[in-house]
Amino acid sequence: MKVYLSCTDDREELFRGILEADFELETLHAEIPPRPVAGDAVLLDLTTRAGDWLGHLEGIKRDLDDGVRLLAVLRFEHMRALDSRAQLDDFIADGFTGEEIRARLRRMGAQEKTAAAAVGELEIDEERYEVRVSGAPVELTFKEFELLRFLVSRPGKVFTREILLEQVWGYDYFGGARTVDVHIRRIRSKIEREGHTYIRTVRGVGYIFEHTSHEF
Repeated sequence: MKVYLSCTDDREELFRGILEADFELETLHAEIPPRPVAGDAVLLDLTTRAGDWLGHLEGIKRDLDDGVRLLAVLRFEHMRALDSRAQLDDFIADGFTGEEIRARLRRMGAQEKTAAAAVGELEIDEERYEVRVSGAPVELTFKEFELLRFLVSRPGKVFTREILLEQVWGYDYFGGARTVDVHIRRIRSKIEREGHTYIRTVRGVGYIFEHTSHEF
């Protein structure tokens, strides 16, 4: 799980000091990549937000993809004013300890891992970096595992080859989109059994991991 920070520069320094050892961090900028995708989390600091903070929160939530979790840092007066407009996955009061905010984010990440642990005959052990199909181990390279894990943790969402390159290989990778096709083909050859498929090609767009396997 990648954590995106939405806060002022001085507060970003605080959050990075607390979180960098445990999480992959990015700064969230409106309309400027990188953008969070399903399975990621946004840490939204509202403690320095003046005026209509609920409206600001609504705008942030509206711009996020489905499946992106939102953790807000609130002042006590914010907490008293919370209503149905505040669509948060979790919140924490200003004055938090480092362990408290790390625990909230770890909990969000654990929820994603639990959902992605097993899909039909396919099992993914993120602690051991192992994949099994019908109980039998499957040998994947590191990038194959990372690509499969990324897709499995975001079922039902279509990703372009460019997004997969950015999220799995990183922005400093200079290979072309064909790299994704090659890795998908290799993964399929290793995990598909008895006419079942998990990763489906969406023509002209990219790839999607299905919630359940399908016969073809």
